[in-house]
Amino acid sequence: MPRGLSVCLIVLWPMLALGPAGADERQARPWELVEWELAAHATLSNPYVEGLPESGEPMLRATFRGQSGAAKGRRHEVTGFWDGDRTWKVRFAPPASGDWVFASASRDPGLNNFQGTLHCTDWAEEDKRANPTRRGFLYVAKTGPRAGRYFQHADATPFLWIGDTWWAWTKREIRFATFQKLVDDREGKGFTIGQLYLPGDAGLLSDNFDRPDVDLFRKVEGFIAYANSQGITVWIHPWWTRKEMSRQISPEKLRRWWRYVIHRLSAYNVIWVLAGEYNMHSYGGLGLGFWKDLGALIRREDPYGRIIGAHPTPPGWQGGAEAPQWSTGEVLHNEPWLDYNQSQVGHGRWRNEMIPRVVAADYVRKPSKPVVVTEPWYEFVQGNPAAEDIRLGAWSAILSGAAGHSYGGGHVWWAHVPEAPARQGNWPLEPSFDVNTLDYPGAVSMSFLARFLKSIQWWTLEPRPDLVLEYPDPYCAAVPGVRYVVYARYGGASKLDLRPSKASDAFTYTWYDLTEGKESATGQVAGGGIREFHTPEDYPRSLRYKDWLLHVTRVR
Repeated sequence: MPRGLSVCLIVLWPMLALGPAGADERQARPWELVEWELAAHATLSNPYVEGLPESGEPMLRATFRGQSGAAKGRRHEVTGFWDGDRTWKVRFAPPASGDWVFASASRDPGLNNFQGTLHCTDWAEEDKRANPTRRGFLYVAKTGPRAGRYFQHADATPFLWIGDTWWAWTKREIRFATFQKLVDDREGKGFTIGQLYLPGDAGLLSDNFDRPDVDLFRKVEGFIAYANSQGITVWIHPWWTRKEMSRQISPEKLRRWWRYVIHRLSAYNVIWVLAGEYNMHSYGGLGLGFWKDLGALIRREDPYGRIIGAHPTPPGWQGGAEAPQWSTGEVLHNEPWLDYNQSQVGHGRWRNEMIPRVVAADYVRKPSKPVVVTEPWYEFVQGNPAAEDIRLGAWSAILSGAAGHSYGGGHVWWAHVPEAPARQGNWPLEPSFDVNTLDYPGAVSMSFLARFLKSIQWWTLEPRPDLVLEYPDPYCAAVPGVRYVVYARYGGASKLDLRPSKASDAFTYTWYDLTEGKESATGQVAGGGIREFHTPEDYPRSLRYKDWLLHVTRVR
């Protein structure tokens, strides 16, 4: 089955405006978006505001109850949303197969007591392999030997976070074909997350923040649906904190936009992020308490309980001096709504070198939560940073215990495309469209990282730098006595402690040339002791600097 088929079927279904006497029957698969369109009787002056009062019931709710199969006994309540004129919609992604019944509730007679049924049949395993989003939304793994350290789909399949930065891809001028090219490239390279900013303060809401642009939102939804159809989960954050935000946007308007976004997008395979750089300019003047409360609101509003994180501003960064943090672990770790810690180390070599320290600090916090560096040093222009700097950030993070890693680079992070060019500003920018920045060396290196990790049980590996001896910068994750993954930043020789195994155990090893992204040499060693490994190329025989990956596995 082609990856996009199920999404196309949903989009092409007729959306009928049905009143309370109507009934509706649908077919679906688990975690597949199903939509119902209803017509209100009343014409409100501002349905966005009146339909989402700060206190009191929203205009439209629908309750889904499972009647048979795996769905039996389940109950999900979703909030409908306004979609222009007198149109309201309800969306549901059935989390289990079986028969479901539902009914709407509203103070408007045109939206009230609409009832229907939904018959949900399971995906074949082949279908789920073709598109991992069919395995369900993302959660933190709660069981197993490394519970709390990584993400998984709803069906408990481990999920490796390989993120790409899509901050500005909601620009009105961007064509669908341009976004499709981006998604197809990133899916082919093994990326699993697209980090999308849904700006309530720049385009999707009116200047006074009291009316959404539903036409633009529909276009953005098409982007999200396509990313999902290709197996990519989309990160959503609706605000970017800024100076004196509290004077420009009321807390009520900030909360309303978040609620509307959740009601509109919760049936897509997305994840929630509190805000971009939520702590910048002293939390936008709103105070830390506001953002903590907002995180709790997001948890209450989402009917699926998917993962929630927050994107921070690091120390030494303009706008972050009053409330700096290398990771949300320093401030928000014990918040019950925060499922995982995020770090932004920022841009530059010294910041890049902070990555393993930040990850290691979060790794030992209790209770255990995954950690991801979601804004490392971007590959802004060709050769800056060098690809080995991108690799250092990614490999040092994951081998220090991160649940994945994000990347940003080239024309992508700022959506610098011919129909919607970005302004140069203070950031480095590849000005020419002749350069294919999708294939920057760092992006290609991220693709190798994704392929390699997905070929092994990466989620079983614990950070064990202590097992690498006589090396200046040890990065190792292992299941001692079974599997070892070592990043050799400088090439050369190092020793690996295989003593948890027996001398009769045999291990194979493979060296990967990370500059070329391919296997370079293989061999075999005995267990039961400390073994020395040499990279296939080294100075002075080879004058070219390279970093390497060593993979050692027990074969008997």
